[in-house]
Amino acid sequence: MSQQNPASGRTVALLTAGLAVLTVGVFMVGGRLVQEPEPVQAAAHESIPEPTGQPTPQPVPTVTPSRNPRLEPDVDRGTPLGHDVFIEVVRGWTTEHVFTNTVELSSWDRGAYAAFVLSARPVSSLPLLVPDAEGFAGDQSIYGVRTARARAVPAPNRNIVEAASIGFTGRRREYDVTYSVTGECVRLRGAPQTNDISISICWVAYAQDLGTVRPQVQRMIASAARSI
Repeated sequence: MSQQNPASGRTVALLTAGLAVLTVGVFMVGGRLVQEPEPVQAAAHESIPEPTGQPTPQPVPTVTPSRNPRLEPDVDRGTPLGHDVFIEVVRGWTTEHVFTNTVELSSWDRGAYAAFVLSARPVSSLPLLVPDAEGFAGDQSIYGVRTARARAVPAPNRNIVEAASIGFTGRRREYDVTYSVTGECVRLRGAPQTNDISISICWVAYAQDLGTVRPQVQRMIASAARSI
């Protein structure tokens, strides 16, 4: 019967102890690996910002300037002529006809008649005043027409860039009676950046009634000019 070598027994004991230590180390490392996500979750929790109690700033809305800024107040009262233009008809005048962009007025006891015509395609005023006067006189059966020189006049307000006028005289026969008449044609042109239109105004009256008719027509022209 053979005997066991004492040295071999000690070697087996050391190997067994080493294997046990290695096994415990593996389980310890494995335990740390399983528990590793905890600090990661804590870090993710810390990255969420704390509420400050202050409202989230909202963007300030931008204000777009008006496409048609006016230098003078826009006064829209009376009979509409079109394109945001109005006429305040004064007492003593009757509205005869209202067409598209045209208003015709009369005050027959003074032989007075006025026509306001608006154009949405404005052109230079001075060259058109003689044709305006001659055409209006023909419509009113006025003959022997003499026109004065067309001239530029001061604009009624700063919303108008051009104003011009021409006077005329003539005769008109009514019920076998011939009357001397005097009239005028005026053109106004709105500023392109405000209201890019032009208005042609022609009027006529008995020569003896000019003192009352002219101021009234000028008031109506001024009312149309204020609404441009």
